[in-house]
Amino acid sequence: MDLNKLKTFYVLASIRSYTGCADKMCLTQSAVSHAIKKFEEDLGFKLIEKKSRVFKLTSKGEFLFERCGKIFNEIDQTLDSLMKGKGILTTIQMGAPVEFGSSVLIKSMGIFFKRHPDINVDFILNPNLLGLLLMDELDIIVDCIPHIHEDLVCVPLFREEYAVIASSQYITEKKIHQIKDLQHCNLLSFDKDLVWWKNFINALPKKEEFSYHRITQISNVRGIIHAAQESLGVGFVPRYTILKELEKGLLVELFPQTEVLNDHINIYLKERNFDKKPFKELISHIKSIQLH
Repeated sequence: MDLNKLKTFYVLASIRSYTGCADKMCLTQSAVSHAIKKFEEDLGFKLIEKKSRVFKLTSKGEFLFERCGKIFNEIDQTLDSLMKGKGILTTIQMGAPVEFGSSVLIKSMGIFFKRHPDINVDFILNPNLLGLLLMDELDIIVDCIPHIHEDLVCVPLFREEYAVIASSQYITEKKIHQIKDLQHCNLLSFDKDLVWWKNFINALPKKEEFSYHRITQISNVRGIIHAAQESLGVGFVPRYTILKELEKGLLVELFPQTEVLNDHINIYLKERNFDKKPFKELISHIKSIQLH
């Protein structure tokens, strides 16, 4: 059996994309297709369903992929053990949303690196993480967007609370006392359709009046916070991002009695990595982080 073709099949089955596999293995897409076709001919049976519109393995392809995962996992662990003896770092590519990654994850990693000098973590801060994880561009991600995929393990992490914020000056200027007073205000949002505000809007009773004067789009949480501090409007952000501003009086939380809906922040990684010691150590550390 040609192990190069077996590896190509394994990467293709993991990523489920000929283009992604080609990029990952530094091959052309035609080279990947040719390798898989030749591998199937050598084996005498099909590994990939040709009639399906989406990438799908045959029953034998699924069986081989599952066994390959265990085999390549053993190889990776063996190589990791050998590299440890040489003092070589294990590097983990971790992805996270920009604000959470910069204000929470990175700030908390000092103690982890001291305890685990043999593990290095590279941070990729990006709002679109799932595709990078599935294509093995990332090894593990922390995300508030729910992801369901058969290749992934989900580890629950935090409940993400939100707050409506504005400066004291803006509140006084616009005479904001009730939710209906937002009709005179500028809302700061990631998007013009107020999808970013959905957890607040969907939590309002039907009798509650909700309207606004205009929307300013800002595609960054920190940008929304700064804009609110500068009295440009009313923002809606994760509570953990503005704890210091609230404490110092730079911002005021509006409508704290409103039970705003929460999101959940989870860790996601490929199932084959879940039992590896470096990942277990990293997950354990992330779970110990406090948001307050």
